[in-house]
Amino acid sequence: MTEKECDAILMRVGFVVLHYLAYEETRHCIDSILSLTKASDEVDVIVVDNHSGNGSYERLKAMPEHPHVHFIHNDSNLGFANGMNVGYRYARDVLRSDVIALMNNDLTIPQKDFLQRLEAIVDRGFDVIGPDIIEPATNLHTNPQVPEADYTKAYLRYAAIRTFFTIMPKSVGPKLFAKFKRSTNTSTDGRTVESNERSRHEHTNVQLHGACLIFASRFVREESQCLDGRTFLYHEEDLLFQYCMRKRYKIIYTPSLTVCHESGASTDVAASDERSKKITNLKYHMQSMRYVIRETKKYGRYYPKY
Repeated sequence: MTEKECDAILMRVGFVVLHYLAYEETRHCIDSILSLTKASDEVDVIVVDNHSGNGSYERLKAMPEHPHVHFIHNDSNLGFANGMNVGYRYARDVLRSDVIALMNNDLTIPQKDFLQRLEAIVDRGFDVIGPDIIEPATNLHTNPQVPEADYTKAYLRYAAIRTFFTIMPKSVGPKLFAKFKRSTNTSTDGRTVESNERSRHEHTNVQLHGACLIFASRFVREESQCLDGRTFLYHEEDLLFQYCMRKRYKIIYTPSLTVCHESGASTDVAASDERSKKITNLKYHMQSMRYVIRETKKYGRYYPKY
């Protein structure tokens, strides 16, 4: 058996990359995936454009043609969950992928043997897999996730912060606005620090970060969609974790797999525009959190055991 045959994977893997606006990030993500294997017939990249409308999708389609890079254009912005569901269904039902990896378009994969490592985890019978997600700029590790301790209190906190930004005078200057924004950041409650500390070791049946979710085994065989389509943005992971625990899917976080979350260069935006963005994001947080609260009231709540 040749060295190339020894390294070959025995599963078909579909990488779903959700594209929106940012050409450079998506291009780097695609290139990173294609560099994992040499002309393998078992690896596909499905790029789903969430109705960017800025010409970036057309630029991506103008890339040199590759037989295993597939493009799908949504006629409207379906949001994160439904955008990913479009790619998941294409990978599962059209390409017949055995393993389906959802990728934020600003992710890259530094491990050239990522596929071989992934196959070893899949062979252990896991249904949902989460890699170590590293933010090189801060050296933070954001997987596994630490969910909100109390969803109702979290909802009320989001509502209070949204009210704060809504009534903030438009005369507030950019520097003062940035200070207010940092002080009300919804992710500065210590949960990120906990994720960072827990990232060093393997954990089963924990909540995984949505930037990179890998589905395999029984999940792919049984589920026609991967994320709860009622959400537009945020808290898909909470709903997914609760659903998987109810269905007894086997979840694993493993530091043996690594992806890098490359943040794009920030742009100077007027305080009023930033305020509008913050208010809109908090609206989506609240909408999704309402679904999470309803689900936990209906079915009860599972907690990760570290």
